[in-house]
Amino acid sequence: MNKISGDVEIVPRVTPAGVRGWEARIDVVFRSAEGQSLTGSQPVRPGCTFGSPREAMDAALLHGQRLLREWVIGVAPNPGAKAAT
Repeated sequence: MNKISGDVEIVPRVTPAGVRGWEARIDVVFRSAEGQSLTGSQPVRPGCTFGSPREAMDAALLHGQRLLREWVIGVAPNPGAKAAT
């Protein structure tokens, strides 16, 4: 097993979607101990729009927390995966 050391940062984001909707996204940034970084972005599942920026931010925060929890316990990050309890 290889040990990966570094910092993970999950940043919730809200962007306008359409005329009156808001999309919730999360940006994931990994910074290794050597100073290299890897970034990615994904919409909050199920990829729907929200009626207000606050609703979208709440969804992004909850999704980011769930993603981090699943990563810590070792669940594969794919849409069909369910967290182990």
